[in-house]
Amino acid sequence: MKVLSSLALALLSAGALSSAQASTAITNFGKDLVPFTGNTSAPADWRFLPGQSFNGVAGALDGVAMLSFQTKDGNSYACSGSLLAGGQYVLTAAHCADDFVKMKVDFGWAGGASTVSRSVAVGNAIVHSGWTGDLDTGADIALLRLDEAVTTIKGYKLSNTLDIGKDILVAGYGTTQKADVNSPTNWNDWMYGHYAWNKIDVDSKTFNKAVGDAIPGWYDPDYYKFGMTYMSDFDSGSEGNNTLQILADAVGTSLWSSDTGHGTDEGLIAGGDSGGGDFVWDGTQFLLTGVHSWGWQACQSFGLSCDAAKKNGSSYGDLSGSTAVYSHLAWINAQMGIPEPGSAALALLALFGLGAVRRRPRA
Repeated sequence: MKVLSSLALALLSAGALSSAQASTAITNFGKDLVPFTGNTSAPADWRFLPGQSFNGVAGALDGVAMLSFQTKDGNSYACSGSLLAGGQYVLTAAHCADDFVKMKVDFGWAGGASTVSRSVAVGNAIVHSGWTGDLDTGADIALLRLDEAVTTIKGYKLSNTLDIGKDILVAGYGTTQKADVNSPTNWNDWMYGHYAWNKIDVDSKTFNKAVGDAIPGWYDPDYYKFGMTYMSDFDSGSEGNNTLQILADAVGTSLWSSDTGHGTDEGLIAGGDSGGGDFVWDGTQFLLTGVHSWGWQACQSFGLSCDAAKKNGSSYGDLSGSTAVYSHLAWINAQMGIPEPGSAALALLALFGLGAVRRRPRA
């Protein structure tokens, strides 16, 4: 007789999973992730405009970019990105940059027009070497070198801290829908970018390790070797939609906890926001901490009823994943030609030493 894990037993007692489903749940995880990440608030209420202030910072989201591109098969797509400090590079998701033949990058897109436009040549897309098309591995990240630096917009500095448990400002140019409407997200407000607030609840490796302790075969540590993914859920203010807390309780772990959200300020990413940014407040400015990667109707995957609208891929109860910038600082700096702080210090010491040697004969 097969002994079921504590999570499987908890879900079975709730009528959520059969024993066969519990033992094969790992096969559904990757398939349930969607490589699109817009918030789901009412469109007209959550637009951000050029120069708009957040936490007293004027133009805080001016560096959020809309990416419009065509792929080799002739189809057109949209993603989002974030301008980095210096103005030459945009950080986005690998799945937004691995198969395009033409790309336009717009900043300050509002009312169907932009304040600044740039383009990216195919050869100037730097996709992480660990990217294979599989989501949640921490490798869904890419840099885009613009054809001309943007000097009129302040680019974002990167967060260099682990930001689990922190509130985030979420921004992108994706699709929208009200969270409790049982209809797919759509481009009903495509002429504007949208924002919302959320919270980083847990990293994906920690989450899946805990689930794997309960469901044999769920967790593969090698899957997370390239980097870290931050996970957030979309809470309605009700415990019934608090997916990550429901799953934490089912697993019996205290490795993460999730509150019931920001109320009317809460939002989640949706189709077209892939590559957009999650931003943390450091007291004086917003730092880029996450790159939108995927959305997941986790309640359906586990047979739970915490999802408010099954036809809406970004409804209350759903989850999203963003590649953690913190885990890729060295890679980003290397691609941009920025030496690591330690390397820069050693280089200065080497130059100083060389200078001292050269001066000695002249003494």
